[in-house]
Amino acid sequence: EKMPFAPRCALFSVCDVLVMTSVRHGLSLVPFELIMCSAYGNKQASLCVSEFAACSRTIPCCMRINPFRDEDTAKIIFNCLQQSSFQRNHRHLQQVEWCMTHTVLAWAEMILLDMKRARVEMRQLGKEVARTALNRVGLVKSNYKEISGSVLKPALVNVAYSDASTRLVIVDVDLLIRPREEMGNEKKSAFLRSLQMLANEAGNLVFLLSSETPENLLTWLGGRDERWLEHIGLAAEDGYYYKWPGSPVERWDVRLEVPVEWKEMCQNMMQMYTERTTGSFIESNKVASLTWHYGNTDPQFGAMQGKELLSNLEETSAHMPVDVVMGKSFVRVRHTEITKGALIRHVVNHYNNRGGVDFILCLGDDNMEKDMFTTLDQYQREAQFRVYRGKEQPVKVFTCTVGTQPAFAGYCLYSLEDVGSLLRGMSLKIKRKMKSAATMLELAGMG
Repeated sequence: EKMPFAPRCALFSVCDVLVMTSVRHGLSLVPFELIMCSAYGNKQASLCVSEFAACSRTIPCCMRINPFRDEDTAKIIFNCLQQSSFQRNHRHLQQVEWCMTHTVLAWAEMILLDMKRARVEMRQLGKEVARTALNRVGLVKSNYKEISGSVLKPALVNVAYSDASTRLVIVDVDLLIRPREEMGNEKKSAFLRSLQMLANEAGNLVFLLSSETPENLLTWLGGRDERWLEHIGLAAEDGYYYKWPGSPVERWDVRLEVPVEWKEMCQNMMQMYTERTTGSFIESNKVASLTWHYGNTDPQFGAMQGKELLSNLEETSAHMPVDVVMGKSFVRVRHTEITKGALIRHVVNHYNNRGGVDFILCLGDDNMEKDMFTTLDQYQREAQFRVYRGKEQPVKVFTCTVGTQPAFAGYCLYSLEDVGSLLRGMSLKIKRKMKSAATMLELAGMG
């Protein structure tokens, strides 16, 4: 039962330490009440506030605790009771001054500015924003089919595919590997059959990109014994390892040698968050990247820890040749030059030197690999036409993200089922061509 305000103020005016162990709490006013009551009661109380409470990040000199770690919490409470009068007075003065200057008006102004900033960021990411009398800022709770004008039409892709003579198909298979609950064996088999058909078509260049190791990628694709894998290009570990179409699966090239001095510092910081986030783990078997996964943790707590780790890594590694990115359930530190976008730039330049391509389809993660989409968009702007056998061929580029509104891509698809339907439609075009050729041969034989 909640204590009435007057007795609570009387208790706060004589207490030495306030221990707040809430697991999920917003902006609680209890710590602020303690600070002001102890000031008027000539008492310099200390604060031990759960790191899951929002106020623990705003009050200066506040002792943050993790309620799930009993020994650490006990040590922090003991240190509060044993701290010197100088330390206690220094912390108390800072807290009182902060409470006196941060009024209700200041808080309201900060909240409105945060909402305005969030709305700008949402628009930049391509997310629709609602403006209503009750909810000034928020995502529209509708299906993409109802609100998006950027849906990729399969008919448009099929027409451009049929008219092209040299085609480059790029698929980020992490979209399919990660959500294992969405990709069953039947869907996976159909997807691989469609890729096999595309790879065997004359004039097609198929590249599959992944953040997985070469061994994991080949295992997911069926193993090294699958002969059709020799006809496609593969890129593992965000492009650190790659192979060209036509090369055997045992032959992997390395983009460039990268220094690894930064990995120890980043791994130590990730280890701290792993110890205090149950279910999280570090993926450290990649040459040019480190990844902290929190997909198996509490969703709200894991996301909060991920954002905090992202901020700390960005600040700590600002002077290092690395990028810190956040995915759907992970935080990754990777070398600046080892990205899927850098590999695609290398691939496009490679084929440009050999005549170029007039059709490109790229399916990927919009937030993670924006440089991949911007590279292809630039290619389309600079090479609007391609001369092939004395004729000008228009260059068609389709960049598409899956499951989210496009910010850097030109189009979007709703789900993995739509990806499968698109690839099956393109492979059906190939089947019709083969059937038509076989019919012509039969007619020629009858004549």
